[in-house]
Amino acid sequence: MPDDPAEEMRRRAEDIERLAVELEGEAVSEDGAVRVVTGAAGNVKELDLRMSAYQMSGVELGELIVATIREADRRTQADLAERVGAIMGVPLTPDDLGGPGLAHIDTEEPR
Repeated sequence: MPDDPAEEMRRRAEDIERLAVELEGEAVSEDGAVRVVTGAAGNVKELDLRMSAYQMSGVELGELIVATIREADRRTQADLAERVGAIMGVPLTPDDLGGPGLAHIDTEEPR
């Protein structure tokens, strides 16, 4: 006798919920000065700065941190889409799950 479809959906939902809580993505800036770990909800879980980061101007460091956060989030969301797609049995992209977890950070100065 086949599995109960409702039970199978509950199991899949639990697996997806667990992913949303546990999944992390990591990125390190090209120069190694900044390391960031983000969660599936777009939250920054870790931010590490090497000593070389303190040699940059505040603006340079801020831009590097933002770029590294975006890359970590991009990786997290791509991994989440791939894993949710595997659970559901359909190919998914981050856009299918609502896009990137982090809202766009506007680096332009207000006019």
